[in-house]
Amino acid sequence: VNGDKNSLLKLPSLRDHEDQFGRTPLMYCVLADRLDCAEILLKTGASVNKADHSHRTALHLAAQKQTALHWSAFYNRPEHVRLLIKHDSNIGIPDSEGKIPLHWAAHSQEPSATQTIIFHMYLVVHDLAPSLETAPTESLLNWQDFEGRTPLHFAVADGNETVVEVLTSYEGCNVTAYDNLFRTPLHWAALLGHAKIVHLLLERNTSGTIPSDSQGATPLHYGAQSNNAETVGVFLSHPTVKDEPDLEGRTAFMWAAGKGSNDVISTMLALTPHLDINMADKYGGTALHAASLSGHVSTVRLLLERGAMVDSLDVMKHTPLFRACEMGHKDVILTLIKGSGRVDLVDVDGHTALHWAALGGNAEICQILMENGISPNVQDHAGRTPLQCAAYGGYITCMAVLMENNADPNIQDKEGRTALHWSCNNGYLDAVKLLLGYSAFPNHMEHTEERYTPLDYALLGGHSEVTQFMLEHGALSIAAIQDIAAATIQAVYKGYTVRKAFRERKQLLMRHEQLRKDAAKKREEEQRKRDAVQRVVSTASEKRLPPLVRAESEKTEKSSLVHIIEDLSLNDFAEETTKSPSDKSEHAKNREERLKGTLQNTLVYCRSNSMITGIMHFVALIPSDAGNLQLHIRLRLKLHYVTFLEESPQLSLSLECSIMALTLSLHGDKQVMPSGPVTNQI
Repeated sequence: VNGDKNSLLKLPSLRDHEDQFGRTPLMYCVLADRLDCAEILLKTGASVNKADHSHRTALHLAAQKQTALHWSAFYNRPEHVRLLIKHDSNIGIPDSEGKIPLHWAAHSQEPSATQTIIFHMYLVVHDLAPSLETAPTESLLNWQDFEGRTPLHFAVADGNETVVEVLTSYEGCNVTAYDNLFRTPLHWAALLGHAKIVHLLLERNTSGTIPSDSQGATPLHYGAQSNNAETVGVFLSHPTVKDEPDLEGRTAFMWAAGKGSNDVISTMLALTPHLDINMADKYGGTALHAASLSGHVSTVRLLLERGAMVDSLDVMKHTPLFRACEMGHKDVILTLIKGSGRVDLVDVDGHTALHWAALGGNAEICQILMENGISPNVQDHAGRTPLQCAAYGGYITCMAVLMENNADPNIQDKEGRTALHWSCNNGYLDAVKLLLGYSAFPNHMEHTEERYTPLDYALLGGHSEVTQFMLEHGALSIAAIQDIAAATIQAVYKGYTVRKAFRERKQLLMRHEQLRKDAAKKREEEQRKRDAVQRVVSTASEKRLPPLVRAESEKTEKSSLVHIIEDLSLNDFAEETTKSPSDKSEHAKNREERLKGTLQNTLVYCRSNSMITGIMHFVALIPSDAGNLQLHIRLRLKLHYVTFLEESPQLSLSLECSIMALTLSLHGDKQVMPSGPVTNQI
């Protein structure tokens, strides 16, 4: 340590001797920065691997760059410090962390009155070593290590009020110095709850401004989140301190709510009567939002009792209930619902509180919300249901609770995806089994250009187990569906063409039939018109004929008929008589005589009466046993009758009916009935 090389050469046997701390002479050469002495020890065989009681070798000490003055200051050895300073030890040499001995003295874990002596030694060092290099300066008081911390930061961190008071008693000490985290000693004092140090630093702060960190948070923010009401009271009692918002617009009151600092909240409400409990940050969040998000049910209850709005909305239209559902804080949710919080509100994306609960997989909260009136099939602006949100995360229990409350697994969002799409996409086999167990359709297609099915999602994701299970339950890929659709379309088209041809032919046939009916109807109409005209003309002609002409006409008709009957009778009679042998019996002669008489009577009757009546009389008088004569007469009469009817068609039906009726009624001989259209009609 003293650098006495001659004495060191005389004691080679003590080169590895350890003191009470387990340190060897080589370690002290390193601590005292005696390079020449270290070389002598190494040449005599000193061990470099020897470790002290703290398991540190000479190499560790060399790497830390800590001198004997560092260690003397850390272990609070004022006499050693005085001796080292007296022998020109450099008080400004930093170690590997950038700390000078003053940092270690302020950071000592054994606070005592001797630390004050150490600092006084630094401050009166000019009396011992009046050179400018060793004189304490403002740079030594505010020296920052590699993390930007000054000795005052270390003194505050240890809560050493005495050291803080000594350091801040000098005008050059900067009480608002920032470390690399942009925190001042006042921030650390507030965070650690050192109320007396906070008061001391506020009093020694001559700038008149309260510093803030990189996020715009003041020491009051740090004190509020630590739930140290005494520290916050010190801040609020100081005239320069106000609850200024940070860069996000959050006040210390909101920080306290977010950390569940009920004591600080009560203190701030008591000390600042005009504090706005519903003040919002730049995102619209209030203290109640912060408490609900963090799950501090007692803080939520306290804020509601103090008048916080239970359904206040942030810029995303999230209420405190949304925040609690998102994080799964059951007790907070029940407290908010009990405080008249609405469960039917939606945010800017159409999400309900149930959507947020499902996204977090909180089955119990989903059950609570559905019991309070939220539909399990409510859809957001993208068409997604809470079940789809739960399926996206593979939350089996949450999915089961939703479907037990009638959530529909087949609802498609605006892109055509179902809950099964999301489960297959992420490879959640248990979720897929659950959905298919609740009758989820396996072949819903997207509304996108690709038209992917759940099976396609499983294939694209390389989820072999999910793919196999889907195939076993009738799932199809879009390629398979397209093949089936193509075959179906071809069959349908073929059937369509056949039906189309049939309809065309049917329409053609119906059109032809209609034309035929129209033509027939037209002919009938024309015929009726002609008949009507004919009747009118005939009636008019008959009326115009003089009586003599009509009588002559009737006479002509009668003459014609009489001529027919006379010719018929004579000819038939001749035929009948010629057929008989010469040896006629008396009975046959009598019969011929009767027939002749009948014909004569008929002719007489026809001349004196109407022709129809004459013919009827003639037929009626023919005896039933006239044999072939009767048949020939009737056949001949039929032939002449046809000729006669061509001249007088108006007598056709009545004459034929009369002949047939009389023949049937008088003789009953069906064999002699003449055939013809009128007979068939009868």
